[in-house]
Amino acid sequence: MDARAASFDAAVVGRGAVGAAAALGLSQSGLKVGWIGPATRPAPESEGWDARVFALSPGTRGLLRGLRVWDAMPAARIAPVYDMRVYAGPGAEAPELHLDAYSGHVDALSWIVENRTLARTLDDALRFAGVASIDDAVSALQIHEGPQGGAVLTLASGRTIAAKLVVAADGADSTLRGLAGIEPRVRDYGQRGVVANFDTTLPHGDTAHQWFGPELGVLALLPLPSGSPERGRASMVWSAPEALAAELLALSPEALAARVAEASHGKLGAMTTITPAQAFPLRLIRVPRLIAPRLVLVGDAAHAMHPLAGQGMNVGFGDVAELLAVLRGREFYRDLGDPLLWRRYERARREAVLLMQDATDGLQRAFGPLPEPLVGLRDLGWRVVAMSDWLRRRMIAQAAR
Repeated sequence: MDARAASFDAAVVGRGAVGAAAALGLSQSGLKVGWIGPATRPAPESEGWDARVFALSPGTRGLLRGLRVWDAMPAARIAPVYDMRVYAGPGAEAPELHLDAYSGHVDALSWIVENRTLARTLDDALRFAGVASIDDAVSALQIHEGPQGGAVLTLASGRTIAAKLVVAADGADSTLRGLAGIEPRVRDYGQRGVVANFDTTLPHGDTAHQWFGPELGVLALLPLPSGSPERGRASMVWSAPEALAAELLALSPEALAARVAEASHGKLGAMTTITPAQAFPLRLIRVPRLIAPRLVLVGDAAHAMHPLAGQGMNVGFGDVAELLAVLRGREFYRDLGDPLLWRRYERARREAVLLMQDATDGLQRAFGPLPEPLVGLRDLGWRVVAMSDWLRRRMIAQAAR
């Protein structure tokens, strides 16, 4: 295809997993789709483990199964989470909240999948579906109104792409969001998410662990496939205050493993670092609207939240599921870029996104520095939740979407 004269029903901008899923779903719905962004072919699994992992919910697994992607991923690279232990403090005796799949009536609380595994499988599915891949960045957006109108994207190379609908999946610093005049409200948490993977001397038992603390931030250890019933493998996501994050990144692999084992109270025994530590900034991003003329925001372009609940990617996939549901319900006479059509999407997603953002932001604040009386109230509330089967089931049901 000569991309200089390319015209599509829908153009999806963004090479991440959410953008790839949106492009695949739109193509499977019968649309001619262009997938735009700088090429980022992931490394093969044979090159080791990816430090960045996602905890995919049952709802996300359902979407990926519908796209015929889930069963194409190698089972040996996926770890189910059947139990989760969350501690309301950094100490060994901190109050514990236990969530389990059996009580929540779900197959698993989540499945831990590496970024590269998910990205490669989606990339292969897009190639098989014949989706046009355009390795370029967007520099300008022009909108032509009316039933016969459309959007024109100008790329960094000077090429232009025409589409009836543009899906912005280009991340938290979305270029398209800015070109559409949508100004986000951003709050920096003053933390960085430090990630790395470890081999452990004790098995994880398909259990995720998480600790909160004002100086600690949030430390999570997520299970990875280990290939051995006697030993384990875990992925760390440490949402650490800036000074602590810098300290962790400066440690040698041996010192980092010892530091994580100490902070996790030896839950998984001695640890050996198997991937270098990486870090990314943590921000809360809210947008006043999720749509603009012939433009729909999905994923981090539409929202960002604290990763303490591991729901950011799932909320993004929820955007894709709703995008496809709105498309399935489109009346035959309605133009693909009709604003009335995409207001349905905005109405459906706004509440779900705000609910998850408020929940994660509230938890992050609650476990930050607090006056002593409020700490006691927080811990009392934590114990009430921990002892209530109904509240725990509600938490699991919300996270399973």
